[in-house]
Order: sequence, then structure tokens, then C-alpha cells
Amino acid sequence: MKKIILLLALISSLMYGDTLKPTGCELSQVGKVELSIGSKSTKDAKYKAIVKSGKNFRTIFVGSTMSIDAVNVEILDIKANKRIKREARTGTITISLDAKEKVVMTYSYDKGHFEAKGRLKNADAISFALDIKALLCQVEQKK
Repeated sequence: MKKIILLLALISSLMYGDTLKPTGCELSQVGKVELSIGSKSTKDAKYKAIVKSGKNFRTIFVGSTMSIDAVNVEILDIKANKRIKREARTGTITISLDAKEKVVMTYSYDKGHFEAKGRLKNADAISFALDIKALLCQVEQKK
């Protein structure tokens, strides 16, 4: 009897398996934000996330702010490069420094770690990094 039930379960999962489509994962920011601007650096920047979790980087980053020693950074935009399997996700992120200078930075995301780097007009380096976890991965039925 157990074998028959298992066989029926297997057959039904095979029949309905092609009606499922992946919906992705919920991304969540965790831990502290490391921020460096020129000679100023901290492993615990004042960071105000626009939201704590979302379906993509744009949702969780655009509008977020961080600061170090009265220097304020706001994330304005993010664009992903074409995804290459088994490689880190990459792209560009545009920030505003003290609402005066826009800076385009390159980012990479690999194994739960997000890091962005760029250069200011005065040639100082700017970077920030934080951990992002993929949560609540789910599958939705096709219609």
C-alpha cells in the first residue's frame, strides 16, 4: 500500500512539475555596512536602508543612505550587467555624495557579499560593502 501511494505521489509530481516557474528569492540586507571615503573608513557606517528586504538590488538599495564623519551618501540608481553563470553578479551603482557630486561605482555580488568601488572627482577612492542573504526562495504555479 505504501508503494502505491509513493508511486501516485511521484506520478502526480511529474505531471504537475512543468507547471511551476521560479519566482526568485527575497534579498535581505544583514549586518553592518563598511564605508570608506578617501582616508575616512568605518566598519559600522550609519546606514538607513530604504527597505530591509526586496526582490532585487534596485528595491533594497535605491533611496538608501549612509554617512561617515558628516559626509552623506545616497544611492540613486543601480544597473546590472548581463549575468554570466558561476560568476559574481556585477554592474554599476550611482551615488550622490553630499547631494553635490554624482559618482558611478562598479559593484560585485558573490556568495552573499556585496561590494561597490569608485573614484571621486578629487581621485579619492570610495567604497562600501555589506552582506545580503537570499531568503524565502519560492516557486509559483504557471497559469
